[in-house]
Amino acid sequence: MNTDEIEKYIELENQANQLIKKIEKEKNCDAKDLKWWHISNYLENNHKIVLVPLNKNEFSTIIADTYGIYGLTLKDSRMAMICYNNECIETRKNFTIMHEIGHFLLHKNNQTYPSLIQENDYTEEDKIFEKEANIMAGMLLANKKAIQTLLDDRKPFNYLCKYFGISKTALKIRLFNLFYFQTLEQILNEEKEIKDLYAYSHKTINNYIYYNYKLTIN
Repeated sequence: MNTDEIEKYIELENQANQLIKKIEKEKNCDAKDLKWWHISNYLENNHKIVLVPLNKNEFSTIIADTYGIYGLTLKDSRMAMICYNNECIETRKNFTIMHEIGHFLLHKNNQTYPSLIQENDYTEEDKIFEKEANIMAGMLLANKKAIQTLLDDRKPFNYLCKYFGISKTALKIRLFNLFYFQTLEQILNEEKEIKDLYAYSHKTINNYIYYNYKLTIN
């Protein structure tokens, strides 16, 4: 992972945390109690976002797509309409909504951002935007403070998936990123020495998922 990717991850995390703090203040609650719908409700009420559930046929009236679509963000200077595929399972719908909100927060141009089921249809620029929106979706679905609290209480992986309404794949990626970057910081500060950080991080996360080994996120 290069320096630009590290800086981008930190930038995304800071943006996610700023939004979460605003919602904490408005809702008068703690970040560990925030769920994805608190975030979508806040943005609907404060930033002129409209969430629209659509089926496959309804999507086809908006955008031509051969393979299928998870979600779509339509933006202009006045508002944003976030459409999501209501035929998907709940965890996929939750992730799609947060993914499209990621586009709204991160990508300021007034344009269309489709989330396609066949990712090989993306341009190279689209792939960058999609990766950023995916990372932001994980950060919003499962915020760091809530993860820390549940891990401190020794809650197992499946409990966290149900608590956040997030898929196993998405939560595994979220935990990997959190652990990877906190360990990288320790290495850079010469607090820890690890030869293969990528493999070490994967092993640590897998030990938590499959054996419920203690996982610490600082």
